[in-house]
Amino acid sequence: MSPELEVLKNKIFHASKVGMSVALYDHLTDIPDPDCSKLLGSYTEEEGQKCTPLLIASRNGHEKAVRTLLKFQPDLEMEGTVKFDGYVIEGASPLWCAAGAGHLSVVKMLVRAGADVNHPTKSNSTPLRAACFDGRLDIVKYLTNHNANIHITNKYNNTCLMIAAYKGHTHIVQFLLDLGANPDERANCGATALHFAAECGHVEIVKELLKAGAKICKNEYGITPLIAAAERTRAEVVEYFINNQELTKEEKIDAYELLGASFASDKDNYDIGLASMYLMLGMQERYRDPNKIKCKEECKTVEELKNLTTAELHMESLVIRERILGSHNPEVVPHPVIFRGAVFADNARFDKCLNLWLHALRLKQSNKVSVVKDLLRFAQASFLLIFVFSQMLHVGLNLDFNVVEEILESTRLELERNCQKHLFPGPKDDIEAVKQYLMPGKLETNLLILKCSMS
Repeated sequence: MSPELEVLKNKIFHASKVGMSVALYDHLTDIPDPDCSKLLGSYTEEEGQKCTPLLIASRNGHEKAVRTLLKFQPDLEMEGTVKFDGYVIEGASPLWCAAGAGHLSVVKMLVRAGADVNHPTKSNSTPLRAACFDGRLDIVKYLTNHNANIHITNKYNNTCLMIAAYKGHTHIVQFLLDLGANPDERANCGATALHFAAECGHVEIVKELLKAGAKICKNEYGITPLIAAAERTRAEVVEYFINNQELTKEEKIDAYELLGASFASDKDNYDIGLASMYLMLGMQERYRDPNKIKCKEECKTVEELKNLTTAELHMESLVIRERILGSHNPEVVPHPVIFRGAVFADNARFDKCLNLWLHALRLKQSNKVSVVKDLLRFAQASFLLIFVFSQMLHVGLNLDFNVVEEILESTRLELERNCQKHLFPGPKDDIEAVKQYLMPGKLETNLLILKCSMS
């Protein structure tokens, strides 16, 4: 591109970005058609985004600028890279940008101009999905009235109904269900819309889904929507299920006990009072029928539970979570263990901290499906353990070298697993993420960080 055209390209992009429609029209009418097409089809990279003039005008909702650009017949399907709420979206069309940003007038203009209402991004997200995420029922209605397909899933097999349920947009959930959305569709992880609504605490959406006939099923880790809600401390959802669904005695006990254990373990929703209350409800449920008492591995009676100290209740809760969720669950078990270990470290109880963090490490690595794709995070975890080692030595505690050796062996295993996944990927592996982890420079940097943490 000539220097003159480069200058003009920058002017056109800036006018599109800020919505200067008059200046934009003046720039475009002064150049011949071939150059005009070239400029409208050129990309500008700025602030982590890669956009054409139409993309940036649609993203920013500049209705007059979009109308002006459409007069010069740009390619409506040219994809770019944009940012939304901290997410980087690759392969976004102008219509996807307008729908995701909530600009109904621009959406209408683009659709009338012939934009593909089902044009997906690289992750197979459609404009309709973007509008569902943003909670814009008006855009959802307009797109579906113009042949948007409500059944298209993204690369994780998440449906529009799932994302609306996850985000808590009750009105959109109701609308999609009325259009025939399947409440029992499963994501790759085995979760349904009911799982997403329950774990996020959206009790009204839980009600709507159940009213629509949604089945209560388990995801790939054996977690039901009820258990998902309990694990995330969604007390209102748990109580709705218990009071309104036919549950077995075991299901009620697990829900109460997991809810209590999670309130004692969750760093964001920690509440020791609620933890005690729900653990007590679980214990009382065990003894409700004298002829069918359900014993458990941990604290066994109401009296024992009452006599637990706060510290003992914390440890009791960690054991309960692992029992109910299963040590095979790679996503939810280790995090509260790490949090409680950090609390011990803050109180100079380094021996207890070390035991808990090593347990979390073993839980992670016992699940071959849960491979750390970024060794940087693993190296940072190793650094924390080394810090605990140094503090233990500082206060005169003995340190078993076998523990250090175990961490090094764990690191070797992480490297080996990720290399294997790159060479022989499984059906659910995120290959792009693994490639990023193994790309030249990244791997060397991560290894250097690990080496420094261990030195």
